[in-house]
Amino acid sequence: MDFWSYLASTLLLGIQEAAPLVLAAIGFTLIFRLNGFINVAFAESITIGAFVGVTLNLLGWNIYVSMIPSAISGGLLSVISYLAFYRPALRRGVGKAEMIILSVGVSYLFRHLIKIVWGNETMFYSSPGTQPIKVFGVGVTNLNLVAIGLVIVTAVAITLFMYRTRYGEKMRALADNEVLAKSSGVNPLATSTLIWAIAGVAAGVAGAFIGIRLMVSADIGWNIILFIIMITIVGGIGSVRGAIVAAFSVGIIQMGIALPANTYYASIALLVLFVVALKFRKEKV
Repeated sequence: MDFWSYLASTLLLGIQEAAPLVLAAIGFTLIFRLNGFINVAFAESITIGAFVGVTLNLLGWNIYVSMIPSAISGGLLSVISYLAFYRPALRRGVGKAEMIILSVGVSYLFRHLIKIVWGNETMFYSSPGTQPIKVFGVGVTNLNLVAIGLVIVTAVAITLFMYRTRYGEKMRALADNEVLAKSSGVNPLATSTLIWAIAGVAAGVAGAFIGIRLMVSADIGWNIILFIIMITIVGGIGSVRGAIVAAFSVGIIQMGIALPANTYYASIALLVLFVVALKFRKEKV
């Protein structure tokens, strides 16, 4: 493989690899920006989105249409977790460390409920109409290109919503200073619920994309939550733009290492790079 072919493959396949991570990182960052704790149970919003999508797809739904219920299910689970578990704990003044522990418990609860409904079997999407095509000499499928396009559109839409709309301004105000936001007429419950819903929708769509590319199992969200957390930290705590840049960078770097070596070495190298990036960030601060 010559240099230009390697570069084209790295960029295109890296963006394809990063696409669902971008959505997941955005959703995770929104919750962290608002409430300031690591929500491990975010993984299950990814998982439920994947299972709902694959189930409807196997029942005959178009693969793209099935993403709509995937998004809705992820949003619903996210809102349920907030209203049933996290909001009561936050109102009682539970600390951030305890909130992380609570989120681990919520994650286990939802994961086992998912296993009760769908079992431990691995499921695969049916993707009729998928056609191999070449872009800059790199072999991809029309489905992968559509997935990349939808992820980019969704990421841009959420970013514009957060930074260019009145509701996004309310969300950021609530995250920065709840007391001041209340005095400005912001409804904390409605605004927080909306943030958790948007975050869950992003997770649900991410789960669908991951399931389409790989497979769907009860651990699909749990298997990538560590990467999502690291992407969020490296991108800058609470920064939506930083999470997007970090997620795309992770996908491209991982693919750049995996092409000449293999995925196993790419994962190890990526973890090392995360440690280096965190050390550099800490030193700069």
